Amino acid sequence: MKRHPVLIVAVIVWVSLLACSQARYAPPAQAPRAYLERGPVAKSLILFIGDGMGPEILSIAKTYSDKALGEVLNITTLSVTGTMGMASTYSANKLVTDSAAGATALATGVKTNNGMVGESPDGQVLANLLEMAWRTGKSVGVVTTTTVTDATPASFLAHASARSAEFDIAAQIVETNATVVMGGGRAYFRAADGGKRPDGRDLIAEAKTRGFDIAFDKDGLSAAGGKRLLGLFAEEDLPFQAERVAYETPSLSEMLRKALQMLTGDPDGFVLVVEGGRIDHAEHENNLAAALGEFLELDAAIGEAMQYQESDSTLAIVVTGDHDTGAPGIAASERGYPGVDAIARLLEKDAGFVRWLADGHVGTMVPIVARGPGEGAFEGIRDNTDVNRGMVSILGLRAEMGQ
Repeated sequence: MKRHPVLIVAVIVWVSLLACSQARYAPPAQAPRAYLERGPVAKSLILFIGDGMGPEILSIAKTYSDKALGEVLNITTLSVTGTMGMASTYSANKLVTDSAAGATALATGVKTNNGMVGESPDGQVLANLLEMAWRTGKSVGVVTTTTVTDATPASFLAHASARSAEFDIAAQIVETNATVVMGGGRAYFRAADGGKRPDGRDLIAEAKTRGFDIAFDKDGLSAAGGKRLLGLFAEEDLPFQAERVAYETPSLSEMLRKALQMLTGDPDGFVLVVEGGRIDHAEHENNLAAALGEFLELDAAIGEAMQYQESDSTLAIVVTGDHDTGAPGIAASERGYPGVDAIARLLEKDAGFVRWLADGHVGTMVPIVARGPGEGAFEGIRDNTDVNRGMVSILGLRAEMGQ
């Protein structure tokens, strides 16, 4: 058989290039989790969760802030002085997660089925970030603009096979070791005075026996001076940001400041979860004005945390979303590209250049922004479970839990 040297050389080169190409693009199996071996570097941590905060609402908010308000978003400053990444959000059983599974992944580092809170798909109770932190001596708390029994805050405070079990979740919240819990949801804590509890229990009275001060409005929030605080500022969710003054409801920043006041004295540090929960609700309605208002309120709270961080170098700040909702976008159309001056009409319902992909959740990745000790654990493209692992690692909680 006659050999063809040129052909043989070509084949050898092709095989070599293929091998090099495969070697070049095959990532190390454990690369995304390499940070887990670094050990504790932060004493305290604030986790901000924008419920429904996908890259689209962030993009619109930045454009609006730049062009209409002439201001730089706090989350923008946080990203350029810290690190930024993205996280996938699919759940154990669905390509598009709900808040229960999305928040459970952030709280526990384990993917679960949609609708489950703080439990694995087979019903095992999962240790969450706040439980782990409390066992190391840290003070913990949750602040939200939804009911405190809703899926996202519940994932850090309770365990339930169904997110709809809000009466049981309320009972678990009263029994937690949290120093501060604030949001809406009075109706789930009592039967009388507008409450909904079918069992007749008065969880507000029970909370008092467990050392909680109780606050129902801004005045009550200001007056609270005890060691623990349960703030329930609405029967259900807090009103949208634009309506809160009329209802004497505290802002997210006001709740955050009170929480920090109560948590700061712990020499072992603290972990606080702050949720801008009604971004999602506005996006379900395709209500851009309300969604933007909720986002900007979350951004203001991020600014408060950044200011606090200036005097506490041991604090890490992490900002992410549990999922994307609606995927709104400023879009060109057959009428052309909207001019920069169109920003003045952005919040009009019939502006004509804002498009919504859906009125439900979307499987798009969500942003992760972090600043402070251990911030490198959150850069790059990751999974939502990696966000939990990063927080657990930089706080040094893994060994305590035997993981």
